[in-house]
Amino acid sequence: MLRYADTSALVRCYFPDEPDHEELRALLLEGSDPVVTSELTRVELASAAHAAHRGGRLPDPAALLAVVDADCGEDGPIALLRMQPEAVFGLAAALVAQHPLRSLDALHLAVARTTAAELAGGEPVVLVTRDHRQAAAAEALGMAVE
Repeated sequence: MLRYADTSALVRCYFPDEPDHEELRALLLEGSDPVVTSELTRVELASAAHAAHRGGRLPDPAALLAVVDADCGEDGPIALLRMQPEAVFGLAAALVAQHPLRSLDALHLAVARTTAAELAGGEPVVLVTRDHRQAAAAEALGMAVE
């Protein structure tokens, strides 16, 4: 099994005041199954970290992002998947036509269905998300969701 972590799950994993923080840290950073996410996540996490800083929730967004970068580095528990526009953009456009998804959520789901699925080599890809619309779309496509 390969876990694809959406940004909604990773925000909760890295922000200690978020619901499910400990559960998602254990699942995504300390589990035995490989975890991947799209390179889009780095931008989304940077946005969330700076928003949390502006709101007084996070004193040092650069420190948190350095931890994320280390975790997504060569020896880290999370592998960053490069965007393959030719593989994902058309699928993401089809997904937003079929499901009430925001564009980045559709792109993550498309990466999970293409790049991550190819990497999994026939093993199941499980989407880890805390976005209810994205979870429903993944389940409608036959994906397991955590």
